[in-house]
Amino acid sequence: MSIQLALTYLIIIYAVGYTFYHLFKLIKNQKESACGGGCSGCDFKNELKSKGIHTISIDKNNKFTYLKN
Repeated sequence: MSIQLALTYLIIIYAVGYTFYHLFKLIKNQKESACGGGCSGCDFKNELKSKGIHTISIDKNNKFTYLKN
């Protein structure tokens, strides 16, 4: 096997590993917290709070809310 072929295989293996590593990190971070902040939903909730409309969390991992006037 030539050096060039071995280096090509190493680069391909590294690229595949790098892709799977970042994909795993992406999936893991989403399961920990559905709302990391900075989304448009947070701005919407803050605007509702400023107008006196409060959101109440339902006990399903605190991810679902409904509006109560």
